Amino acid sequence: MFSYMAMNAVNKQKKVLILSNRLELLLQSGGTLEKFGIKPLEIKPNKKIKNLNGILYVGMSQTIKRRINDEMYKRFISELDLLIIDEAHHQDHNFIMQHIAEKTIVIGATATPHREGNQVSLDLFYKDIVEVTTISELIDLGFLSKPHTFGVKVDLSKVKTKGGEYDQDQVAKVYDEVKMYHGVYENYTKITPNKKGIIFASNIASSIQLVQDFKNKGLPIEHIDGTTPAPERKRILEWFKETPNALISNVGILNAGFDEPNIEVVILYRATKSISLFLQMCGRGSRVTESKKDFTILDFGNNVQRHGFWEQERQWLLKKKKKIEGVAPVKDCPECFAIIPARTMECPECNYIFQKSEREEEDELIVELSKLSYQQIKDEVKTADFKRLEQIAKAKGYKKNWIYFHLKTEKDLIDYAAYKGYHQNWVNYQLEQREKNAIRN
Repeated sequence: MFSYMAMNAVNKQKKVLILSNRLELLLQSGGTLEKFGIKPLEIKPNKKIKNLNGILYVGMSQTIKRRINDEMYKRFISELDLLIIDEAHHQDHNFIMQHIAEKTIVIGATATPHREGNQVSLDLFYKDIVEVTTISELIDLGFLSKPHTFGVKVDLSKVKTKGGEYDQDQVAKVYDEVKMYHGVYENYTKITPNKKGIIFASNIASSIQLVQDFKNKGLPIEHIDGTTPAPERKRILEWFKETPNALISNVGILNAGFDEPNIEVVILYRATKSISLFLQMCGRGSRVTESKKDFTILDFGNNVQRHGFWEQERQWLLKKKKKIEGVAPVKDCPECFAIIPARTMECPECNYIFQKSEREEEDELIVELSKLSYQQIKDEVKTADFKRLEQIAKAKGYKKNWIYFHLKTEKDLIDYAAYKGYHQNWVNYQLEQREKNAIRN
């Protein structure tokens, strides 16, 4: 969509800059800009530019930031008619806002318009959000794959937070202590055997450990991270693309912009407090192909419990929320480990039937009791034991004294006291009150 906007601006001889950290997707042969018949000039880290007199430019934020004090770049930024910022939720684009002219139209493109923690709120830079579609709508229309979500819970209560995010080294330590990588292997081979998958690990050591465990068991898998040499990284990514059942484990480099449509499984071998990162990681499996309409999420970091399902509706706001909205409760299927909404009574993955808990059954009963008329309540009380009396009182909003009044005999009082854990003195007090009332009457 922003390439289409850029094309229209260029056709009107407007000056355009696209800031993006994934230039390869825009500039590669058959890339987005080429599809619209427009060829941009690149602002590269190692390329000196003599002038900036062109119409359409693409560049990375880090490169522009390093050159922003150069007079040529200052003038260029101030002359822009249209500034398009890809992945606009990232903070590394903030710097440019103070250098643009009042006439410049700014379009921030992102699937997750959200800032949190100590990040600068988006409402300081943008006036409005245009949400053209949602994940669930795109799934229904066939433009995104439908997810099937499974998970294994892990205790992260002792993991500290750094800068609003889990300390990933501590997360990795927890995973190592419980040998979580064995659980990843077991669940992968049980739920999604021989499917092409991408793994997001908490740190390099944890990723390498998991990869080695998978290799020892004969699975085709490789690891890459920010320190992987460029030729090796290119080789691994080409191997991953060409190998049908390949697995690739990465640390922080394939979250956004990595486009391999044939990914069938996303393995979250890490925990994150960032909703943006969670959605981006899961989204790596959401591309559709002629033969792929579904994908699987294997969550080993309680991320779905924390953020909700990847595909669920969300309300996006420019202003940071002071309180995180509650996430709809979920539960795990004991049969297949699928994560499903708490009120679902039949697992959609394996058809396991959940039995209602005593609490759920009582809640339903109280709703029914609340509908009873006064005469129906009088009829109910005639044969009700103390448990039934409590349910009626809760449904109709009666006070405790109403229950005590309908406990007819001393034995009823004694049984009720034992049920509630009351002392014998409570029984004696109730009997005394009854005697006083009888004398008055």
